Amino acid sequence: MSVFIGYPSFMAYQMMKGKKGNNDGFPSIPGMIARYSALDLTNEQMAENPVWKDLTGNGHDLQMKNFAWKEGSGISDIYPGALVFDGVDDYGICNNFPILTKEKGYTVVALRQYLFNATDKIRSLVTNAPRSIVSRSTLTFELIGSNGAKTNFSFGRGNLVSDFEPNVFSYMTSKSYNGKTITPGDVTESNKRILVGNFSENGEYGSNVAIWELVFLDHDATEEELTKIKDYFVKTYPWLFPDQAWTVVGKTNEDEDRATIANITGNGNDLVLSNFGFIEGSGYNEEGEYAGYLVTDGVDDKAVSKQFKFGENFTVILDFKFPVKKIAYCGFDLSSKVRIRNLQGSGVYVVLKGNKTLIPSNVVRAVTSEGKVYDENWNEYNIVPGNISSNYTMVNLGFDGSNQFAESATKLAGIYSSALSKDDCIKAYNYLQTLKAK
Repeated sequence: MSVFIGYPSFMAYQMMKGKKGNNDGFPSIPGMIARYSALDLTNEQMAENPVWKDLTGNGHDLQMKNFAWKEGSGISDIYPGALVFDGVDDYGICNNFPILTKEKGYTVVALRQYLFNATDKIRSLVTNAPRSIVSRSTLTFELIGSNGAKTNFSFGRGNLVSDFEPNVFSYMTSKSYNGKTITPGDVTESNKRILVGNFSENGEYGSNVAIWELVFLDHDATEEELTKIKDYFVKTYPWLFPDQAWTVVGKTNEDEDRATIANITGNGNDLVLSNFGFIEGSGYNEEGEYAGYLVTDGVDDKAVSKQFKFGENFTVILDFKFPVKKIAYCGFDLSSKVRIRNLQGSGVYVVLKGNKTLIPSNVVRAVTSEGKVYDENWNEYNIVPGNISSNYTMVNLGFDGSNQFAESATKLAGIYSSALSKDDCIKAYNYLQTLKAK
């Protein structure tokens, strides 16, 4: 006797589809429980139906609560492609999330940036703590307690960390946090729920954070799986992944570490300042047109990085300008690969691997290895790149790397290992503007 089974249900089809991968190019990883992406979402769409869809098709959708669905509490324009939680009461909840087991472990991967405008209170990025009892949670990822301590919980065991990952890519398994060992506990619970962006269903412990993507696996990820996920993120959101980046936002002439500008990628390649008076005009300007900038005096001020590898494809993103247009000296130098010189009031020379172009502005926003140069209004100029192909370079601010000094003002600098499009250059510039010196 034959039995007609018929077509699979829509839900069954979606589950099979989810387990095979996604149509947007995200890598196919066995055991992926859920994935959430804010890319291409709109506030109008989310206001009508406030559900953050699980893109695996497994049906673990997040019901979004308390969002205003506008800038600062919803889809963002200063964070393209991200969902911003306001730090007050915004959160998402899934009430059918799978139970995580100690035998297999778990993985949560986040592409996120903390904004930290919230008041001092408990907050976490992700938790499945039952009734907000964190010691009974299987997973609590990037928790800040009421005392300011930063902790991750794995199967109910708290693991203190000195700081959260400074870059946007962060992950946790049952045994590690961004590659550092953590110790799981012995909690066994059956709470089929996950909270994102808040620590309480009452909405009283919100995280002020921008989230681009969240990915959950039902096991401790391998290095290969984590690399696949990160590679997808780098390809999809290239502006979020500078190889080198510095900002002076938040720095003052009174800081104990005023002579060091930390590399905000966390790689330790800091800018070291020499000969500054740490006053207006030779240090961090706090007033006037160049408030918020590091200003060099054109006499002997300089800031220098260590050498780093520099491939043939690259993009330099800058908030850099010449306060005075009277000395034809270089104020920004990357070992002659990229040099920016003012030209006595006529504009700025940008030199790329030995060839140059003149732009009628004292502001340069971006330079790419393909010969694209952008000014403060994102007008495009072109250079035919020369042939300099050294493997290493270093940043020199305020001088040409030898003995010629220039008056200059720098707020930020970022270096990417690919030639970004104009649109991605703008996104990179806007993203770097949101960062603060550590």
